[in-house]
Amino acid sequence: MNASILAASHFGTVRFGDLDCDAVVLNTGERGYVRKQVAKALGVHENNTGHRFRQILADYAPNALSELEKFESPISLPSGRRAQFFPAGVITQIASGVIDAALNKSLHRARQRLVPNCLQIMKALATTGEVALIDEATGYQYHRAPDALQELIAKLLRQSCASWERRFQPDYYRAIYRLFGWKYNGHEQNPPHVVGQITHRWVYGPVLPAEMIEEIRARKSLSQRHHQWLSEQGLARLESQIHAVTAIARSSVSYPDFKRRCDAAFEGTPLQLGLLAEELAEVA
Repeated sequence: MNASILAASHFGTVRFGDLDCDAVVLNTGERGYVRKQVAKALGVHENNTGHRFRQILADYAPNALSELEKFESPISLPSGRRAQFFPAGVITQIASGVIDAALNKSLHRARQRLVPNCLQIMKALATTGEVALIDEATGYQYHRAPDALQELIAKLLRQSCASWERRFQPDYYRAIYRLFGWKYNGHEQNPPHVVGQITHRWVYGPVLPAEMIEEIRARKSLSQRHHQWLSEQGLARLESQIHAVTAIARSSVSYPDFKRRCDAAFEGTPLQLGLLAEELAEVA
């Protein structure tokens, strides 16, 4: 097998009500589906060119198109056959987009037939998160710490992505930029790479176990931010940590000084799923 071909390590069938959809987990840990099965579940009668499905993606999940380009090459399924991969997270955008258009009476007549299937998909996902559905169907849940992780998912993560709101205030970026002698210009669309590393290590790292961060990565699209998947309880933990890191940055004389203080304040035994679950249970 060509080393560049991605392979599915786990395979199964997700059921959205009466609808079946082949689901996979890649050997990279990414969850998703067989693309042809997604089109069928949505009710899209597709030809070999995939034009109709691509048009629906462009209309209801345009931000996902660039992400799908990463999976233009077929993946290898456990059976040995090849298929196109469709990442998790997008099917929710499509289904909700179709339903919203129907409610707004802007859905094209030819697409009215998609509504019943989209309703079934949204109903299924309202009960169980998409990643959990895939993991259960493929058996991948037995390769994780299911009990603690599912408990944390219910408490700290949303079942669908929230609209973007500013969570990292300008004060945070000013404090971090000052450590490097940089001037913050009020835009954080594309901050220097080291700023992202600091945010991942010292803001998200101390409040979310690695398994939770991987769970968010599996759900989110390229255009989404980690915090858009956090529940109110998760956001409360995040914002408290942002304030703590901002305060340390403001009082540090240099980046090495900041790093030393963060090491002293937050470094140690990695945050464990069970310990965090117990901590949240005590708070509740």
